[in-house]
Amino acid sequence: MKFSLSTSAALFAAVTSALGAVIVSPTPGQVLPANTAFNLTYASQRYFKESSLKITVVTAGVDGGFPAATPVQDLEPTSYDPENTSANYYAEVFPITLYNGQATGNHTIYVIESYAAYGGSSAVQMLSVPVTFV
Repeated sequence: MKFSLSTSAALFAAVTSALGAVIVSPTPGQVLPANTAFNLTYASQRYFKESSLKITVVTAGVDGGFPAATPVQDLEPTSYDPENTSANYYAEVFPITLYNGQATGNHTIYVIESYAAYGGSSAVQMLSVPVTFV
């Protein structure tokens, strides 16, 4: 069977995204209320000889006026599927406001995952998703 370059690239991208970690919720560009907790769902997909340990969530304002904050730190997996070596994390995250300010505008939510890499050494992976708080 012969594949064109674009077909092979699309197939590779689909397989890679299916196997990689992903922030399920919130979605990129989602509009969230600034004064209400939002659902954070993160799915970790590790190589079978690696294991996810915990995540830290950091929010950072893009437009200025809202410095970075850490609303969730050291969250352990809420469910684990050993067959697929996937750890899932769920949390209700409340946007932290500093200096009595409002957490409105464009922000980036970072999920920093700590995991035991192949061979037992510690490793970190970071993913991000842009959102808007109103």
